Amino acid sequence: MSDDSPNKFDSWLDLIDLDAIADPDDKIAECEYFFTLASTETNVQHFRWLISAFFGAAYSYFEIRAMWAFHGFSDPSTGESVEDSEALVILRRYVNIIQNPKNPRFIKTSGSHPITMKLYELRKGNTHHYPLTIKRTGKNLPEDFYFGYKRNNGTPVFAFCKELMSLINNVQAMLQS
Repeated sequence: MSDDSPNKFDSWLDLIDLDAIADPDDKIAECEYFFTLASTETNVQHFRWLISAFFGAAYSYFEIRAMWAFHGFSDPSTGESVEDSEALVILRRYVNIIQNPKNPRFIKTSGSHPITMKLYELRKGNTHHYPLTIKRTGKNLPEDFYFGYKRNNGTPVFAFCKELMSLINNVQAMLQS
C-alpha cells in the first residue's frame, strides 16, 4: 500500500464524529449541572426531578470510573484491557466493584462508603420502586427540603447532595493525581 492511499482504518475513523463522544469526566459536569439547578429550586416537584437526575449522574460517575479502571487502557501488543490498579484502589474506598467472571466487560458497583451507600439506596428506590419522597420542612428552600415522608424525620436533601458532590470531586482529584 502506498503512503498516499487511504487504508481501511482511516475510512472507518472518517465515519466517527469524535466531537459526539463525551469525555468520561463529563459525568462530573452533569452532576454539577443538576446540583447547581437544584440549589435555587423552590418547587418541590421540580427539585425532586433535579435530585433524581443528580443521583443518576452521580451513580453513573462511579459506574463509568469503575469501567474505565478495568478497560480504559489496552496493551498495544495484544489489544487486551489493562487494569488501572491505582484507580481501583481509590474507587474501592467508596464503592464495591464487581467484575463478572463470565463476562469481564460487565462491571457493577455498589456503595461501600456511608455517602455512596445512601446514594445507591436512594437511587435504587427512585429508579426501580417509587419516586423520591421529599418534603418541605421550612421556608429556607432548598435547604429545608428533606428526604422522607414522616413528620420531624428525614435527611436534609441539599446538605446530602453537597456532601456527595464534594466526595465525587475528591475522588476525581485522587484519580487524576
